[in-house]
Amino acid sequence: MTDKHDHWPFKKRYGLRDIPIGEDTLEVLNDLPMWFTKEESYKNLFLGYEDQKDRRDHWTSEELRIQIMKSERSHDGFPDCLHGYSFGNTNIKFSPDIPIDDLVSVAQRTSHKLQETIIKFQTYFGFKKNALFCVYPPGGFISWHNNANAPAYNFIFTWSEKGEGWFKYWDTEKKEIVTFQDKAGWQCKAGYFGPYAEGEDGLCYHAASTDCLRMTIAFTLDRDEMSKGWQDWIIDDIST
Repeated sequence: MTDKHDHWPFKKRYGLRDIPIGEDTLEVLNDLPMWFTKEESYKNLFLGYEDQKDRRDHWTSEELRIQIMKSERSHDGFPDCLHGYSFGNTNIKFSPDIPIDDLVSVAQRTSHKLQETIIKFQTYFGFKKNALFCVYPPGGFISWHNNANAPAYNFIFTWSEKGEGWFKYWDTEKKEIVTFQDKAGWQCKAGYFGPYAEGEDGLCYHAASTDCLRMTIAFTLDRDEMSKGWQDWIIDDIST
């Protein structure tokens, strides 16, 4: 008997792949988070690492990737630099330019919209945890890292205004960089980020950069085999 997922070249546990988005899923995506970009609400947040915006080439360079990979466990898994507006679930930092009298109302509205968006994603797709919600301005980026501190099966949804950006990861099997070029609109990637305990093959070193407005919303499942099967089902739902 042929397994219903045999047509997916995604049988291996490690790595990432580009997931085609079906029309129903696209309608859901277009309906959910665009408030954050259309109304430029992301500008209410603190812009991280603005002092590093001219060092994007360094933070996304091959030299830094090699250095971080050689450092092994001394790299904790977090990115060292994220130049963008990050909507954290528990610790949102707002722009110092917001008048103090407006801060409470801005914070309440932003928190409400954020939670509303995350809950709709989780309800529709069956995700467990929101791992990242970030809007990158033109010139924004996230430096090389591997998320070994937060291992999980994952889904990464990216919206790009003009398609002038990319996501790169190190393929441990092919021993080469794989580049996902953005396109205007929505894309989805799915894969697995492993811990150091699973060895080199389980790690997924990755970075991203953009020359236009870009938004990334990432969700995770657990690491068990049941989650691997659940990820396969979600991939089918997203594509069909």
